[in-house]
Amino acid sequence: MLKKILAATLLTLVFTAGAAFAADIMLPTPEKEGGMPVFEALSNRSSAKADIFENKEIPLKELSTLLWAATGKNRDKGWTVPMAMGSEPYINIYVLLKNGVFEYNWEKNMLMQISERNMIERAGRQEFLQTVPCVFVFATKGAGPRKDSWAEVAVGAMSQNVYLAAESLGLKARYMASFNNESLLSVMEMNPLSRIISIMPVGYQK
Repeated sequence: MLKKILAATLLTLVFTAGAAFAADIMLPTPEKEGGMPVFEALSNRSSAKADIFENKEIPLKELSTLLWAATGKNRDKGWTVPMAMGSEPYINIYVLLKNGVFEYNWEKNMLMQISERNMIERAGRQEFLQTVPCVFVFATKGAGPRKDSWAEVAVGAMSQNVYLAAESLGLKARYMASFNNESLLSVMEMNPLSRIISIMPVGYQK
């Protein structure tokens, strides 16, 4: 009888552990070839209007491509954006989706879920956020004062890459320095020394 109870308990623990990770999202391989020529993307680049977005989710392939453009590896020891002293990225990207809050893991190309709450509308006070399917949140990792002093430069490069990749994919993005800091910090498992720099709604817009 005791063996049966122990076995049932073990199965429950295994199932629970599996379920805890079931909401993580393994992203498909990002698109690294083709697309819009870079000078054409630069010519077309513009911020999304402060207006409603189409009721259309971003496919995981496109989401993977956007995140890789923002902070992905593009060679043995290097990234798609400049990082001081060749360091690993010292900026985290959090992804707000309707099914929760995720942290992007560039090494595994995976979205790690940290909350099941839909925080998109609470990311800021702008009404158009109610229609956005996805919001990127750029935050420091609390890696020390030296790297933290370069954080805005890194986020500038990362967000510009998102703009260009979005144009190539037929998406629109909008860099925003105005956001609900307290609301976002309430659900993000961040280092106490970390800080949010900006957010970036992304989606389809006519």
